[in-house]
Amino acid sequence: MSDRMKQVWDLVEPVAEIPEKQKWLWRDARSAAKKYAEKKGLSKAAFAREVDIAAATFSEWFSGKYRGDYTKTTEAVARFVDNQNSFEQTELQVPEDLDYVETPASQKVMSALQFAQSMPEMVVITLGAGMGKTKTAKRYQENHAHTYLVTMRPTTSTPSAMLQEIALKMGVYERSLAIREQVIGERVQRNGRKPLLIIDEAQNLNDNAVNQLRYFLDNHGCGIALIGNEELYTRFGGAQPKAAYAQINRRIGMRVRQMRPTKQDVAVIVDAWDIEDEDARKMLQAIGRKPGALSQVSKTVRLAHMLAYGSGGKVDAATIRAAWSNRGGEEL
Repeated sequence: MSDRMKQVWDLVEPVAEIPEKQKWLWRDARSAAKKYAEKKGLSKAAFAREVDIAAATFSEWFSGKYRGDYTKTTEAVARFVDNQNSFEQTELQVPEDLDYVETPASQKVMSALQFAQSMPEMVVITLGAGMGKTKTAKRYQENHAHTYLVTMRPTTSTPSAMLQEIALKMGVYERSLAIREQVIGERVQRNGRKPLLIIDEAQNLNDNAVNQLRYFLDNHGCGIALIGNEELYTRFGGAQPKAAYAQINRRIGMRVRQMRPTKQDVAVIVDAWDIEDEDARKMLQAIGRKPGALSQVSKTVRLAHMLAYGSGGKVDAATIRAAWSNRGGEEL
């Protein structure tokens, strides 16, 4: 820590008259604030912002120059530091969630994305909730140039709203819809590059928006990957599509559909969490077959780590059962 930072947080004697009862509470809160701020490398102004106190008020309070009632500010500072310390303690007990894990299901997604980008083609990818489709798409985008991952919402269902979302992801800020579409087309033009648009939560798009994506495939040679839920598969993934979707369906070069994880998918996730207890592994296999799939496994293991913190940190069948129960799961 710099000498300047140390000087900023020097504890000086108060100038203002502070009632004795308030004074010892103020001293404790001030010491706690100093310790927390120095650990985080915060200035007084930055600390005041985190506590949601006016910087001038906090500065006067900290230096003992404040002429008003110290109670309110003292309580706010003490409560903030206590909460932050509690959060940090919880974070120590709970491991970070897994990043991308290569399961057999994610390998299928990776292959489909590679196919869409290299050909180019349109692919439809439908995985059950909690099976890692978004994490897989993010990992693919991180490792492949000219790949754009855009997530749709109900409010981006129309062609214009969808194009706006794609434009923002590309750093395009044209106000004119026509110019915006033209610039996006230039970005995804297959002129020596292999561009790919990955549209996550694609079930939120209406038919006209999906047709707009078809335009980018047909006219610019941009690979298109539609990732979504069972509704997406019903519209564009079935073996006997509705006539209204014929133009889209005949352009789909690959379909990936897996609504539940396999035993091997779950085992890979359990291995990634380093769970060795055989009974615990069996329970997690059962949890992985429930709605929410692989994310249910990870959430349960993280909570189990917290519950096991006070007993040596070992995650076993008992802590998995307790964690699952605490999350509202039925008896295993």
